Amino acid sequence: MIRPGAALLAAITCLAVVALSIPAISAADDDASAADNSAILVLIPQDEETPPSYSQELADGFADIPQLSVGLTSATQGSYRREQALLDISQGTRVSRSTYDPSEVPPVGLARMVGGSGVVKGWDAILDRAATAPQTIEPGLLASSIPGGAAYVGDATKLQETVIPATNRLGYVSSLALADTSDAAQRAIRQSHRYRLVVVATSPGRNGLRELRQILHLRRPGQLVIATQTPPLAPILPLLPIATAGIGENAGDPVDTEGKGLTSKTTNLPNLVAGIDIAPTILDHLGLSIPDAMTGKPIKAEGERQPDELTPFRDRLDELGPRRTTALAFVFVGWLMLYLAAGAIAGRDRISRPVRRIGGLSILWIPSVILVPAAIGNPSAELEYTLIAGLALLLGFVSDRVLGWPRATLVPAVVGLTVITVDLILGSHLITRSILGPNPGYGSRFYGIGNELKPALMVLLLAGLAAALTDRPKSRRNAVIVIGSGLLLGVILGSGRLGAGVGASIIVASATAVAALMMLPGRITWKRGAILIAAPVIGLALLAVLDLATAGGQGHYSSVLSGGSGGLMEDVERRTTLAWQQLWKGNMPLITLTCLLAAAYAIRNRVMFKPWAGPIWPAALVGGLAGGLIGSFTEDSGPLLIVVATITLTGLCSYLLGRPESSRIRSD
Repeated sequence: MIRPGAALLAAITCLAVVALSIPAISAADDDASAADNSAILVLIPQDEETPPSYSQELADGFADIPQLSVGLTSATQGSYRREQALLDISQGTRVSRSTYDPSEVPPVGLARMVGGSGVVKGWDAILDRAATAPQTIEPGLLASSIPGGAAYVGDATKLQETVIPATNRLGYVSSLALADTSDAAQRAIRQSHRYRLVVVATSPGRNGLRELRQILHLRRPGQLVIATQTPPLAPILPLLPIATAGIGENAGDPVDTEGKGLTSKTTNLPNLVAGIDIAPTILDHLGLSIPDAMTGKPIKAEGERQPDELTPFRDRLDELGPRRTTALAFVFVGWLMLYLAAGAIAGRDRISRPVRRIGGLSILWIPSVILVPAAIGNPSAELEYTLIAGLALLLGFVSDRVLGWPRATLVPAVVGLTVITVDLILGSHLITRSILGPNPGYGSRFYGIGNELKPALMVLLLAGLAAALTDRPKSRRNAVIVIGSGLLLGVILGSGRLGAGVGASIIVASATAVAALMMLPGRITWKRGAILIAAPVIGLALLAVLDLATAGGQGHYSSVLSGGSGGLMEDVERRTTLAWQQLWKGNMPLITLTCLLAAAYAIRNRVMFKPWAGPIWPAALVGGLAGGLIGSFTEDSGPLLIVVATITLTGLCSYLLGRPESSRIRSD
């Protein structure tokens, strides 16, 4: 006979077991769901027998796997180092390596701990170095943002730096699966059942691609795979191949879907993402919040898959840096050759003034003609130099013939600003591929207007205004025309949808404010001076409104202020640090001094420009110089801004000094 007390106790025990089993089952279901919702980052070195650079074998291998979405990724910002590229992946943000102290990444090592976890030796030095950067940098932020951390699969005897993306803020790796890489795929999949992020360092080259194929074959629905070339040991490396599978994929979706192209809000360019986009992409896929310290944006798989366009695009970007100075020098050499040839044929007295005008106008045509080689593709260096110099001089001659002195500057101004604006509206594809474009390979800017073009376009606007307002007197109406034109160009160059250049708005606002102030009748008062000082601030405020209205707060302006006042102060510190470094790089001190002396010479000997063709011309020259000087303090390229402004102003001055002897000018 069963006692009532014993029966009651047995019933309570059964209910307790049932009740406890319910959350246990739910937890098991959650674990299974979490296992499916995981990510694998595959790092594939190029073949050890090839030079340390971009691996075409890996790019072709990614393209041969239909389910992969393919593209290119920029490795680091500014000068390249393999260790820095891996650190940038782990922290989801980056800054020029030269702003760290020390600039070189401290060496790291890997040690196994009890229980299968690992520790990265030298991590404290990594954290100390990150604290010296002029913005918030948190190495290991990716792994620290994932509950349970990350696992690392690889060979402990090779490329130990590849463990960095799996390392958390404290320098620990949750799990190490170290052996030879023959079973890397199986070990990666096993680790992905326990950890939501697995970093895999595969075998080099073709064997690494084979292991990637195995991982893709074994991956579960809803599992993200990101594969990229392991950053190699190379002095310069703008771009690397990258591929993904599973972006936007859910647990019930098929795993053999067709791949697409890759892009992100960091680049706003098809087929191109940034290394700092990898971390937020992983966190976004895992359903985890993206820390504010990560400035990268989630990668999107969208549009057509275009693997055949990746290598030509990368090759073109590789050519831009080395060609810039030589291409500009060809314009001046061509100008000199024109002068010598014309003088030898017709005599110096007859040709000196026309050649001054043609050469000066050719400088103003440079922002337009640099787009021609970019439209062709990637012509040889000799052809590009010839096209730029030849077209600039030819168009200088044509514009001088079309409009009489001093109105011919209107032609390159209207054409140049129009074609630049149209290209910005269409996605800045030609500007990006031009010798004065932003060069996205180096990770500072991916689209829009780079620092090399900002002062040139600013002077071009003033040159066009001077031609349009020639012989007009000082008046409030003419001052409003100048400031209104500057506002329009500032909107174009500063909008997140177009030029995406906060600094460009400051430069244009300052330059046109100075020119407009000089076009007002009467003397300069303290009120007018206050307006001049406030002009850059007003320009930024208008840009902020425009950014919120047209870019949804995702434009370049919002990115600067994304961290509130701290974000703004960090941006100011970063810009000033880089500007100061640029001033002392290579021959820049001598070049900057030469430009400043040239400006001082022109001001001291301004009588050579008289009689002025109306007050707008000195206003344009002084405004252009002011914009270049202010840009040198507000842009991270520093003295480059005053150098470009001085070169463009030299063209404008040369045109003015080419005044025909028969001209009749009314002096103000």
